[in-house]
Amino acid sequence: MYLKKLNPKSMKSENKRMILRYLIENGSQSRMDIVRKTKLAQSAVWRITEELIEEGLLEISTRRKRATIVAPTKSFMTAVVFNVEVSETTVAMGFLNGSWKVVKRFSTPKVFEEFKEEVRSSLQEAIKIQQVVDGKLPKLVFSLPGMVNNEKAFLIHAPNIGWKHIDFRKEFEDLGMEILADNDSNLSLLAELFFSQDVKKSKTSFFLYLSEGVGGAISLNRNIARGENFAAGEIGHVIIDLNGSREVEEFLSISKLIERVEKLVQLKGKTPKEKFHHLLHLWLLGDHGVKKVVEEYLRHLAVVLRNIIYFLNPGVIILGGLVNNLWETFGFFVKTELQKITDEEIAKVIIRDTVFKEVSPSLVGGNVLAIESFLKSVN
Repeated sequence: MYLKKLNPKSMKSENKRMILRYLIENGSQSRMDIVRKTKLAQSAVWRITEELIEEGLLEISTRRKRATIVAPTKSFMTAVVFNVEVSETTVAMGFLNGSWKVVKRFSTPKVFEEFKEEVRSSLQEAIKIQQVVDGKLPKLVFSLPGMVNNEKAFLIHAPNIGWKHIDFRKEFEDLGMEILADNDSNLSLLAELFFSQDVKKSKTSFFLYLSEGVGGAISLNRNIARGENFAAGEIGHVIIDLNGSREVEEFLSISKLIERVEKLVQLKGKTPKEKFHHLLHLWLLGDHGVKKVVEEYLRHLAVVLRNIIYFLNPGVIILGGLVNNLWETFGFFVKTELQKITDEEIAKVIIRDTVFKEVSPSLVGGNVLAIESFLKSVN
């Protein structure tokens, strides 16, 4: 990616974008590190980094005896991200260096007009907290649990929250900000594509998004595959029980798992995430009833992973969403089940949790979407 010589007609702009992207993805670097990685001339790297510093996009993080270390400006806010989940919406500020800061959380309203009011009040809080650099307004990004036309920021359908046919650009055009929207699974995989080396190197990758619903995202040759009608990867709606016409979502939704466990024992916590942590605690204590329900869930997970492996033959499968440590916790059991039903050679695929542990990976992906949009505008 960084080794390619660029077209002379747009060399300066392309080189600026390449250097900025490299620093966002890899963090603080010396100018000589940039020269080595990009294969650009030393004079070009010095000139471009100085220009980026003057524009407020890079900053000098440290000075050493023989090297100046530069990094993307921490204070440059690229996005205000609304990560919409069925129960709760998280609002975060995203920055040019790829970091984020959660501003607030609120219960996701089923009535969209109420959601619009929450967006406006939350946006005021975010802008008040973070000074806008050089008058450059951040992008307004929505991560949504449903089918999304990302080109038009148009929500086709989010059945779990009852929203349908919503034009986010039209609904928020009065704010004077660029509006971006995408499906939560696609954004999760976009974040991994931006920051994870194994996904960058893989020709095909899959993100299995496990939350109150179940979603999926596919990358082919490092591009998100969206499909003719923006429904590619929607594995949650695949039927795996023909007699009952039951979908994957019914078997693998974290909320459905919690419901099944709560028929046996009342779980502590208000949110699905809190309840899952208590469920995990009971599993670790060896509660027989909980263990039985969870193992049934994990066997279904193994079946779904098998289907993904045979259908796509990906290099990497990533698990994440509401719970970001599922493989770390249950991977040994799932792997054992998977080996029973999958050819040994085909099963040689990397399966892991998302690298983003503190927040939903789709929130990180929302900021990456804004960064990608911003990079295109760099001249």
